[in-house]
Amino acid sequence: MDVIVPPIPDTYDDYRATLRAFIAAHKPVLTWKQRTGVRVPDGADDVELLRGYVRDLDEAGYRLDRFSSERGDPHEQRILEQELGAAGVPHVLGNPLVAGALKHFGTDEQRATYFPPMARGEHIWTQLFSEPDAGSDLTSLRTGATLVGDEYVVVGQKVWSTWAQWADYGYLLARTEPVEGAGGITAFILDMHNPGVDVRPLREMTGTTDFNEVFFDEVRIPVANRVGEENRGWALAKVTLGNERVSLSGEGALWGRGPTAGDLVEIVRRNGGCSDPLMRQALARLFIEAEVLRLIRIRTVSAAVAGKPPGPEASVRKALSDDHGQHVMALAKELCGTAGMLNDATPFDDPDPTWAFGYLFAPALTIGGGTSQVQRNIIAERVLGLPHEADVETGKTWAETRH
Repeated sequence: MDVIVPPIPDTYDDYRATLRAFIAAHKPVLTWKQRTGVRVPDGADDVELLRGYVRDLDEAGYRLDRFSSERGDPHEQRILEQELGAAGVPHVLGNPLVAGALKHFGTDEQRATYFPPMARGEHIWTQLFSEPDAGSDLTSLRTGATLVGDEYVVVGQKVWSTWAQWADYGYLLARTEPVEGAGGITAFILDMHNPGVDVRPLREMTGTTDFNEVFFDEVRIPVANRVGEENRGWALAKVTLGNERVSLSGEGALWGRGPTAGDLVEIVRRNGGCSDPLMRQALARLFIEAEVLRLIRIRTVSAAVAGKPPGPEASVRKALSDDHGQHVMALAKELCGTAGMLNDATPFDDPDPTWAFGYLFAPALTIGGGTSQVQRNIIAERVLGLPHEADVETGKTWAETRH
């Protein structure tokens, strides 16, 4: 694939300046202690402030393409992503990946119903995919949806669902046919306020509650809320997971957010440099890893500019970025010296608290959006053309078990 990311013309400088001024004037002041990786506010008041901020953006005409059936100006979209990302507060509330599923597989009525309130911040969404026994192998999910009249009755459990404690709707995968593999999975839009939905936040070792477990006790979903065809939900999931892997592997060291390897190198440079040859080699390794990831990122951006969905390179990028994030945070901790044993220590007393938080959060990088092992299987099978991995118990490959 050609790697072409056209530069943004100078004629868009006024658009960027106007957007930047608007963000500065409307960005809310939150009580939530924002740390990279902490994607979910702790209190309802902050959630309402964020809803207002997103509403203001939408009313001013600053809407992302993901919440529209039509493609906007590509240069304006890139500027929007850059400036909103640099603002340091969420501009997409909840998990936005359902928007891609609705764009490709939803009905016109579903898009008309859900896109506008998503864009305005009125609807917060959570993704209901993973289960206690179906995370890496999502095709083994057990949450069931039984058709009764014109409704599906859902029973089961999901876990690792971000924003679920504040969500209005959920993007749910459930089994509608009792078969092994991907064949019997269907995608749904779930009203999180329905009777029978029980959300329980999970307290992590970082002290935050990014994730939740969600239980379904005979929750009813109208047939009209099915996304795509019955038993064909895996096609939607693959598109969603591909987009998620791209979103979780940006330039920052923590799922594409926060400080970079370059930031760490700059901190060392500002504090007198480094004469230790082993430390210099470690810093150089981080720089090389970051440069490789930057080039892969350009490739995925090129695909997006051309209107193409992410391919296997999304798995390459995520697999590399997961390890890279842990390398960056581990070296930052090492640069703290003996103070690194303290939870709030940062390299050379840098004011960014992300360094301390990131060391604890970084192990999650290899799980969210598909484990490192899953990414390597995808690379082996779809890029290198190796045979599908066989199940250790049945000896059958995934392709064989789905029929």
